[in-house]
Amino acid sequence: MNKSAKNLKSLKIAYFLITDIQHFPPVLRLLPLLGGIIITSNKTIYNYILKKYPDLNFPVYLVKNNNQARKILFKHRIRMVIYPGFNTLYFGKSVQIFHGGLSDKNYVESLLILMYNLVLFPGEKTRDKVKKSGYLKFIPQWDIIGYPKFDPLINHKLEVIPLFTNDRKTILYAPTWASDEHTKNFVKFSPYGETSIYLWAKEIIKSLYKNYNLIIKYHSKLERKDGDIYEQIDHLIKELKAEDHVVTKIDDNILPFMYQSDLMISDISTACYEWFHFDKPIVFANPSPEHYSPSDNISSNTYAWQAGDVIYKSEDILKYVNKNLQQDKYQEKRNELFHYTVFQPDGNATKRQAESIIQYYSKFENKPYYLFIFQNWLWGRFRRRIIKIVNRYYHLFKKEKIGR
Repeated sequence: MNKSAKNLKSLKIAYFLITDIQHFPPVLRLLPLLGGIIITSNKTIYNYILKKYPDLNFPVYLVKNNNQARKILFKHRIRMVIYPGFNTLYFGKSVQIFHGGLSDKNYVESLLILMYNLVLFPGEKTRDKVKKSGYLKFIPQWDIIGYPKFDPLINHKLEVIPLFTNDRKTILYAPTWASDEHTKNFVKFSPYGETSIYLWAKEIIKSLYKNYNLIIKYHSKLERKDGDIYEQIDHLIKELKAEDHVVTKIDDNILPFMYQSDLMISDISTACYEWFHFDKPIVFANPSPEHYSPSDNISSNTYAWQAGDVIYKSEDILKYVNKNLQQDKYQEKRNELFHYTVFQPDGNATKRQAESIIQYYSKFENKPYYLFIFQNWLWGRFRRRIIKIVNRYYHLFKKEKIGR
């Protein structure tokens, strides 16, 4: 991509982050190619960016609310806002790049997908999930570009700091985030959402610490409270005197931990498909054994479970870890699911993503600014009305296709 520094600065682009620190790496990869400003209403994200990336040469703003964010966008004459998560400021053109986008969770089939002018899918599976929900035809423009998170790994630029120096095999346990009051109603069977951490974390430690190294990589979306599961895990590790072989980590990138692991245990998470890239065995920790089982239905949240054994009881943990390290019988299915989920893992996904964004941006970069912003404000209001109509239509007549 041949863009001069002058042209880079002429792109009036902003990135809006709101949920957790995992939403920043997709932005970090685009900044050198597109430039722009970063806005977040999450103080944890703001502090994390300043601490981990002190040399970042792009403005970062912490705002109290969406109105303050829109004032900053207007001040900088921003024309396009890029979102790695499912939120919107209803300002200018909106682009959804997904901070993950590989997961079997149902959020990609949400009506919110219709609030974006441009949607960049990581692969065919995510596109097909949205298509099956009935929403794809209502998205103004979309493209399949691959998974930019893999680019540093494929291009040998991923920094990996080994956590263990012994000769034990290393197991990575990567549970997804626990539902809070806002989200738990979307998960039918478990009061904690789709995470296995409450049911299986301590059992996994007790089953594996004597024979294996164990990395517990928490999802970055977590809230610490006295006596919570994270504190219980800390106490258990100390009680077992397992500190030399069990470590807990919070980070915005799980790939360095995957790189140094021999097998992963996860549940219902984008991390499962990220792990498939490494072509190593996986075991699934079932967050609701009475209700969940592997499925070949693309709309199911257990679609990935076709690629490994599933833990239903505590004695399964060590048994399945041992068995899969000895014989990787799910390799063929795992690779099949990976290539359906991730488009062209060649190290150039970020470039394709940037090129698609620039091509779209060029369609409106010369329009009079005030008229442009007003027209898009009207479009947003109209779009919200259309979404309500579409939602009623699908609930009444297309219940089998409706996304959540």
